[in-house]
Amino acid sequence: MIAKKLLSGMIFVGVISTSFGQESSKGIFSPSKLGIEFTQGNEKSFLFDDPDYYYLTNTLKAQFYYPLTQWKKFDISLIVQPQFQWIQHQLHNEQFVLPEVENYIEKRAKYTKLKSLSITAIEFTIDAQKKLFKNTYFFVQFGLGFAIIDTSTERLIGGFTFLENLNLGVEITTSSSTSLRLFGGIGHVSNLNFQLPNSGYNIVNTGISFQYSLQK
Repeated sequence: MIAKKLLSGMIFVGVISTSFGQESSKGIFSPSKLGIEFTQGNEKSFLFDDPDYYYLTNTLKAQFYYPLTQWKKFDISLIVQPQFQWIQHQLHNEQFVLPEVENYIEKRAKYTKLKSLSITAIEFTIDAQKKLFKNTYFFVQFGLGFAIIDTSTERLIGGFTFLENLNLGVEITTSSSTSLRLFGGIGHVSNLNFQLPNSGYNIVNTGISFQYSLQK
């Protein structure tokens, strides 16, 4: 099961990467930087810590950076991020599934078991970066993604959904063409009530990413 999920995620990232690579070598279809990012998110935090459920996600993202403009000493870029998320989820409070829900007894038994699920997505992130001092930069990001979640739970039905992320972090230049980013932030997954249930998930993220500049 895990192998199939990993393979599908790798194929998804590969297709997106190939489609960008087949575009013109100049203009908006030519990224200035490439990156890879690992993020871990958990609802157990000082911001959320919902006793009703457990949710832990590990995310691997490919990154394509496109410079947009400069604003008040901030360099603004668009980052296109195909990604795959491996998730562990469990309902702790069976009363969250109300008696008016069809087959609620069976669903309580099903949802209170620890389960694995996954999200495959593409996220479009606005990145604003400002130099602090030599080789060190501050950045803030806001991302919106379109996703497919493979398993229905008491909080979110499987299928099409959205994800949002807000991150703050620092970037450290490690060479003339490479850099390292460390960051933290908050994330949310839900489907805007297109289908029910749609309580969604709220998490605090921490992560690390590595970038390679294609500009000479």
